[in-house]
Amino acid sequence: MEVSFTAVILVVIFGPVFSNDSKRDHVCGRPIGTEFRLEEDRIVAGYDIGYYRYPWYAALIRYDTVSCGAALIGPKTVLTAAHCYKEFLDLASKGFLRLESIYTVKLGIYNICTTESTQREFTIEKVYIHEGYYKNRPYYDLSLLTLQGDTSAYMPICLPQYEINKMPPDGTVPGLGTLKYHGAMPCTVHEARLLVYNNSECVRMINSTGNDAKAIKNAFCAGYIQGGIDTCQGDSGGPLQSMNSDGDYVLLGIVSFGFRCALPGLLGMYTDVSKYLDWIQEKSGLDAGIVNLIYNKTVASKPTLNGTGTGNPNSSLGHHRKPHFGKPFRRPVRVIVYKNNRYHVTTKPLLHHPLIRNN
Repeated sequence: MEVSFTAVILVVIFGPVFSNDSKRDHVCGRPIGTEFRLEEDRIVAGYDIGYYRYPWYAALIRYDTVSCGAALIGPKTVLTAAHCYKEFLDLASKGFLRLESIYTVKLGIYNICTTESTQREFTIEKVYIHEGYYKNRPYYDLSLLTLQGDTSAYMPICLPQYEINKMPPDGTVPGLGTLKYHGAMPCTVHEARLLVYNNSECVRMINSTGNDAKAIKNAFCAGYIQGGIDTCQGDSGGPLQSMNSDGDYVLLGIVSFGFRCALPGLLGMYTDVSKYLDWIQEKSGLDAGIVNLIYNKTVASKPTLNGTGTGNPNSSLGHHRKPHFGKPFRRPVRVIVYKNNRYHVTTKPLLHHPLIRNN
């Protein structure tokens, strides 16, 4: 995740977009950490995560390497980007491999370089790639993963309650991606605050790259026109999140594609999760309007891995920081390819670069 400066920022809450009943139990979207408080409609927060903060943040692991980010949205259910599976789709369609065998999913991460008591790795039971992605890539960039095992120790992020017509002005993205283009990956989760731009600015930006802005579908742009702050390789599939008026984080977008990292004039593209609520319900059985009730049955009385109760609205509450975000790229990983009727493991990193329309 490429960041050119560090700052302390004030976060304004925009409630009407995602407003829920503030009296309900908080069973999604609450970060772990210091006491949550509202002060004149603002939440004061720092820039760096600094500790295990987002229990819904997940990493897709291959060869002990972080390949993509993801977000837990309900029991055993994770959302990530379809393009994290792009290079394997042809092999899977021919029966040479199963998409479910490519990655494992790790939850409870702050420092990926150490053995943290909060971390747990899950195998994947089922992978759903959005049907529109096959013909409309890089758009419809969404996949849903069903995990094996009990995920009730981890609080999910909230889904939007309904389709969003007007996005909040900004959001944050946590991730383990590279700190600069082709750079090293950090051990700890970083996050970046990104501005969400209107559709006309997004169209202008896509046209300026020589790509067809008419092809934009269910996606939005975020970042900084001046450059300098962005997501990068390894952040793909991660959550772009914003806080609602109840202090719960809501999943706005999925890191999709961009143009290198943090270049001036070039914004990142994010899959608009609110446009896919029906698809998510169809594949997972989770409904944005009732997901809290479903999840409450499994986590209300269970402790988190750090010993605090997820069902208690007064425990493990976190202060909000404005969303940080950047551009979507895959981290270099070793990839199994089918060559001369045999499987072959490459020793060279394969850089996924989802920035051209013909990818």
